[in-house]
Amino acid sequence: MQYLGILLSFLLFISCEKASEKNGENKNNVLNIAVSSDYPPYIYNKDGKLAGFEIEIINAIVQKLNKTIHFHDIAFEGILRTVAQKQVDGAIATIAKTPEREAEVDFTAPYHRSMTVIVVPFATSINKTEDLSGKVVGVEAGTIYENDLKNKFKDIKLIKRTKFSELIDALREDKCEAIVTGYSEAYELQNINPNLKIIPIEGTEITFCIALPKGSPLLIPINEKLQEMIRNGDIHTLETQFFKKVIKE
Repeated sequence: MQYLGILLSFLLFISCEKASEKNGENKNNVLNIAVSSDYPPYIYNKDGKLAGFEIEIINAIVQKLNKTIHFHDIAFEGILRTVAQKQVDGAIATIAKTPEREAEVDFTAPYHRSMTVIVVPFATSINKTEDLSGKVVGVEAGTIYENDLKNKFKDIKLIKRTKFSELIDALREDKCEAIVTGYSEAYELQNINPNLKIIPIEGTEITFCIALPKGSPLLIPINEKLQEMIRNGDIHTLETQFFKKVIKE
């Protein structure tokens, strides 16, 4: 599956290169950005187009850089590998900055704060973090949430899915007793499914950043535009637009 993901990413990159040439675009003015679209409200498909909090951020940055953008929609577990191998110019997909990931890619300044939470039906015996012991727990493959589970619990049965929607289906179909995900997306999910309960896991605060290949010349200009959006309140406005609840500074 990993090799398939790499091959698909490569084919996507080649197809975009050819499309750029056909449309007469200057290759130097095109940024190829990897995303994972199955994660509302950060990134999702709406009327056949990518939409969401992170799409608005990266579109604004690229516009400020006077460039055009080509998106590569791939499974999250292949995102960082695609960036590290320089198959794309960068990625935005709720990517948490960690020391392990910093060894593979460069990160911009953070644009959003989150933490790991447990999502369970109200009709459950799980009421606190410790109650996950011995339970079947679902998580999206390749995420920081998967690592949090592995570090904190040695006796849970972990099931992994490549898409967030598949994770929700697993909980709905009783294939797992809980899912572990991020703060803001959990409250969005609860807004749609009020029968769900959210249990924060203390000590799991994280920040999301744009990932770039090591040594990318885009790091400084993207950081400048991103920090400008933070200072003038654009990021806060987008958070208000897309999230029911966010972690405050």
